[in-house]
Amino acid sequence: MELINIIKKGIPTLIDKLGELLPFESMTVEEKRVYQNNAKAMHIIMCVLFKKEMSKVHVMVSTKEMWNTLALTYEGSKEVKRNKLTMLKRQYEMFAIEDHESIQSKVSRLHVILNSLRSLGSIVSQYEINDKILRILLAKWRA
Repeated sequence: MELINIIKKGIPTLIDKLGELLPFESMTVEEKRVYQNNAKAMHIIMCVLFKKEMSKVHVMVSTKEMWNTLALTYEGSKEVKRNKLTMLKRQYEMFAIEDHESIQSKVSRLHVILNSLRSLGSIVSQYEINDKILRILLAKWRA
């Protein structure tokens, strides 16, 4: 639980005005414990990253800084999320089947859009999904 707090709140008492960590020798016992927990959290994050992501965050001094950088890189800002959501909703609305495409490949493409929508917090009900699939069927597939 303490590691999560360090990620969320950061370690402001251990960083000087220049953004550098205070010397370990000048820290109190409590500050040393926070410093060690920050190092543990940074190590955990670094262990799960690929080299590409690691190069973005390996020089940072706090876990919060690392976390925020990774979140911005992969989730984007609120404006980017809103734009992605708008684009995906438009793709969902304009979703249509092509003559040469099988039902299975079409449904797979639809699920890619739906999963992307879900990841951005927009949920489409199963009723809407079923209705969409029935509406996009070509005349030759209708009974």
